[in-house]
Amino acid sequence: MTDRPDDPPAGEQPTEPADTDDGVGWSFDSDEAEPSPVAPDETAETDPPGHDDPPTLSWAGLALAWREHSRYTAFAAVLFLLSIPLGVALWEAGFDLFGAMGFDSPSAMFPDDITALFIFLNNTRAFFVFIFGALTGGILTTIGLVFNGVLVGYVVTPVAAKEGYGFVLLALLPHGVLELPALFVGAAIAYRFLGNIVLYVFDRRDHFYTRGEVKRTGLLVAVSVAALAVAAVVEIHVTTWLLERVYGVAGA
Repeated sequence: MTDRPDDPPAGEQPTEPADTDDGVGWSFDSDEAEPSPVAPDETAETDPPGHDDPPTLSWAGLALAWREHSRYTAFAAVLFLLSIPLGVALWEAGFDLFGAMGFDSPSAMFPDDITALFIFLNNTRAFFVFIFGALTGGILTTIGLVFNGVLVGYVVTPVAAKEGYGFVLLALLPHGVLELPALFVGAAIAYRFLGNIVLYVFDRRDHFYTRGEVKRTGLLVAVSVAALAVAAVVEIHVTTWLLERVYGVAGA
């Protein structure tokens, strides 16, 4: 039998072209018409060079996306939690926070008939404000986190004094375990974006974002928005039901 023209010489193995998507990133300093591919360096937060990225739409892809953003999510959570005592202090000092915001009362901030859709749209708007706060150097993201922390402290203080902390926990936890982490992830995406800029400028990264990182960030956004949707339904139907069953009231 004779070899076909496209068969490799005897003793050699056929080769396949490399996957150009793996480890490809975008650089700001190229003179070419299109972004030039650069290999990831060892300071990147993704897998070490030579490791293939997991499929984006997979648990492994989501886990890697979380690992890339986890430190920034923790920073956002700490910033939010440290702002709560400021809200408590404002209440104790007799400061009219809602009056300063232009509202006669807390209820004036919301429609008479609050629905899951209203809560979802309100939280989703905050989520994307946190993300695009990166365009302000993170200032808008930070202000949003601090303001929401202050608001929680300001509102919770009189409720806890009247109804007790058990009531407060029951009013916040059922939906808060989904809602708050999702919002923190939105802030984390902004902070990581800014962090990547700093690392790239100081040559700590050979690329700004790889294609895999962009895809995984998109996956994290989709999962967070889904979590906000579930949290809105839980807040209207589960949290309200629990408060009615335990305390005989519909909300704080």
